[in-house]
Amino acid sequence: MRLALHLVSLLVGASALRAPSSFRLDRRRALQTLGAASLLNGVPLSALADATEFELVVQQAALLDGLASAPVRNVIVTGASSGVGLAGAKLLTAAGHQVTLACRTQAKADAAVKACNAFAASSSSAGPTGLADFYSQRRAGGTARGAACDLSSLSSIRSFAKSVSGEKLDTLVLNAGLSLDATDKTRKATEDGFELTVGTNHLGHFALASLLRPTLAKGSSPRLLVTGSGVHDPATEGGKQGGPEKWAALGDLKGFAEQGAQFSMVDGGTFDPDKAYKDSKLCNLLFMAEASRRYTGDKIGVNAFSPGLIADPKGFFRNQNPLFANAFYGITQKLGVGETNDFAGSALAYLAVDPALNGKTGGWYDALPLGKHSLAKHAASVEAQDTAKAKRLWELSEKLVA
Repeated sequence: MRLALHLVSLLVGASALRAPSSFRLDRRRALQTLGAASLLNGVPLSALADATEFELVVQQAALLDGLASAPVRNVIVTGASSGVGLAGAKLLTAAGHQVTLACRTQAKADAAVKACNAFAASSSSAGPTGLADFYSQRRAGGTARGAACDLSSLSSIRSFAKSVSGEKLDTLVLNAGLSLDATDKTRKATEDGFELTVGTNHLGHFALASLLRPTLAKGSSPRLLVTGSGVHDPATEGGKQGGPEKWAALGDLKGFAEQGAQFSMVDGGTFDPDKAYKDSKLCNLLFMAEASRRYTGDKIGVNAFSPGLIADPKGFFRNQNPLFANAFYGITQKLGVGETNDFAGSALAYLAVDPALNGKTGGWYDALPLGKHSLAKHAASVEAQDTAKAKRLWELSEKLVA
């Protein structure tokens, strides 16, 4: 592994010299990123040493086995135009479920629907992104439809929520997300003025979940699923990447509390795209925990999961230095530590429809053990378990999206 990482670090260093100045990576930062990511982007060291740390481990086969036999569910998936969201939507459609693909634009949604229908109609056993001998089950009756829902626009979110509020909804999957170029320190904003990363990954989903809560509560064994990441936890190697100043930490929520919609960082600090992403994932876990408490009366199960390290240069890593992203993707796959969109889609689909999740709430399911294509339930970070902070984040988020 050390030799492989050394080769990649050399490649990144050489590539940075050839890249335009706007895409150059600081060599020290690149090596830190590779080093942390080589330790698998957020895997607890204790989990690597002792699998008994996990409350539950669900193997890949079990993630897929019940999709086509589970009671048909009506599912909304945000961020379903590519990556994990599209892979999960394909599997759900093929397994006979009714899926609404909420994408940033109608054009993206229409293309995703076409891909889902083609996968459902296929007799191939390949996975949703082409992995051989992955999924062959099909159940007639599955449907996919697309709709525009831009999570960086409250008006788009409200319009989408209004369009589906009178329909049956059993599972809402809050999957859309973005991670900005880690070398670009310029604050970017949503349509409503929020910092783009937290505004999309947390506040956009918070608004959507709030608007659809009454509809979801009427569903069959209703559940809410949030796509998170292990980097929310600074006790993990991925979470430690970049040093303490870049760790996920919301402080006293000064940014939200004092700066309102113009916040740059949740804790009130100077904008940093790397920390902003980690903070947004911590917000996701705090939201999940608080929703699991607040939604008890509606009998809505609320859980979160990590799809694992998927360094897809055409997907989640699309905003990063392309030379670095391609090199990093290759090495994670060669070392067998990176996950695939096929696996991540199966994890999303399982948590969205499998009867085993009926009544389950407040769970954090991580893509562990490493490289084993399985989900492991274990405790989230210390800060993600802070009930007072979760409550305060909820209250401030309500004010921002009102």
